[in-house]
Amino acid sequence: MSIDLTTHLTDLSEAVGLSGYETPIRQLIESEWERLADDLRVDALGNLFATRYATTAAAQGTLLIATHMDEIGLMVSSIDGAFLRVTSVGGIDKRVMIGQTVVVHGSEDLLGLVGSRPPHVLPAEDRKKYPDLSDLVIDTGLTAEEVSEQVRIGDLVSIDQKAVKLNGDLLCGKSMDNRASVACATLILEGLQSRSFNWNVVVAATVQEEVGLKGATTAAWGIAPHLALAIDVGFATGNGVGEDSGFKLGGGPTIMIGPNAHPKLFDRLRQTAKKLELPLHPEPAPRGTGTDGYAIQISRSGVPTAVLSIPIRNMHTPVEIASLKDIERTARIVVQFISELDDQTLHRLSLDAEEAAENGADSADDEGETTD
Repeated sequence: MSIDLTTHLTDLSEAVGLSGYETPIRQLIESEWERLADDLRVDALGNLFATRYATTAAAQGTLLIATHMDEIGLMVSSIDGAFLRVTSVGGIDKRVMIGQTVVVHGSEDLLGLVGSRPPHVLPAEDRKKYPDLSDLVIDTGLTAEEVSEQVRIGDLVSIDQKAVKLNGDLLCGKSMDNRASVACATLILEGLQSRSFNWNVVVAATVQEEVGLKGATTAAWGIAPHLALAIDVGFATGNGVGEDSGFKLGGGPTIMIGPNAHPKLFDRLRQTAKKLELPLHPEPAPRGTGTDGYAIQISRSGVPTAVLSIPIRNMHTPVEIASLKDIERTARIVVQFISELDDQTLHRLSLDAEEAAENGADSADDEGETTD
């Protein structure tokens, strides 16, 4: 049974799974990955691992593919009579919160609305400002007594946003960061069903990326992979995001180039994409990327890591837009890359081997000069 990507991504987008509280989204992913994996397990932090063992007699290495499943949201910080005050879980954009419909996950799920003081009662100097998150309140329509019975400080609040199919292959909804990449991981696992490959492949839906890359940190330590790919999202061109800082929606994924990316792995993946005649755009990242790849790269004694990104529009808002074509293309590149891994891959990617070859050439030149 092949994946209906529109349906799958819609389900992933609408599922709840705030950083540190990923159980609902993890259970949904488990139900999809169970039939695609040789082994499925959850670690102590909540990371989900789907393993496909090498189809050859002996695995020649282990590849980790990390896609974080957590999302940003809110948490009840205080109860003010019938109203709830909140703080952020991850990087919530306060500019888009006023008027949002939310779900308060109390003793039972409660629908709520995010409101603020009407402009008519604000001081003149405050009318031109966005209110701080602490100035917003959630109104559930319950009385103060009912609220005190059903809601506690620390209860989570998620955005209530249904996914919407737009023109062409575009899908809009919350949490495309990073559910678009989780959907890509599902396609990768499905694509491996009909391929032979020489390496063990561990696909991870990681936790707590939005609050400090915590899931990727423990996942990389526990798996101890020989190579790793982090699949995340990046900026698509759009309102306020030009071609100097974003990439065309539907124009193909990007691959990071910079200190947080292994240079030879970067080259290898671009060659793979070229072979498939698929676009894979270099994305300069002169510092840390803020993705799972940042944590994985420095695990243990170091892991050669690449970061692939799926462009999305309106990042960290309830209306993030992704292209199904970009998700499919990313999966195709990764599946082909996996099928080409062999017992010489690590040697070809080794920076030491490159330096040794260069040193050898230098020595030969020196010897030639001495002989002359």
